[in-house]
Amino acid sequence: MNKTRVLVVTAAFLALMASLASITPLHAQTPDFNVAAAPYQICVSPGESASYLVTVSSTGGFQGNVELSDSIDPNATNGPTLSPIPSSVSLTSGQNVTFTLTASTVQATPEQSYTITIIGWTNVSVQSATVYLNSSGLLVPYAIIAATVVGAGAGTATLLYNRRTRVR
Repeated sequence: MNKTRVLVVTAAFLALMASLASITPLHAQTPDFNVAAAPYQICVSPGESASYLVTVSSTGGFQGNVELSDSIDPNATNGPTLSPIPSSVSLTSGQNVTFTLTASTVQATPEQSYTITIIGWTNVSVQSATVYLNSSGLLVPYAIIAATVVGAGAGTATLLYNRRTRVR
């Protein structure tokens, strides 16, 4: 091999190595699952119920069983009770499983905020979703007062004030 050819091959090899070194490696997504619940927060009067849609989904090609449990905090006397949920769900790759979780109150339920947690786990992963239940005598907003502020050529902004009232 002549000297010029060796230099060209070496230069090409070094350019290739420099190019490969600047590439950010792609990491394959680890098979896993996700737990989600909606809506995020519901306000009810004592004696009413609230329903949440819970979704357990496969991510990254996960396949298998996900064990499930739920809890509510605080666990108060006459506090909300949760409907039974599946003890486990079986997922195939890319699949979603949905179910409804209902939180029920009674007239004597203390008026406060409750945290509901849905936990899913396998032998290698734990995932959870949190939603909130507010038990209060609040009604939906009955008055919305709107005011428009006009800036000097800068546009407008609308301010909203929601007024709520308690029912005793």
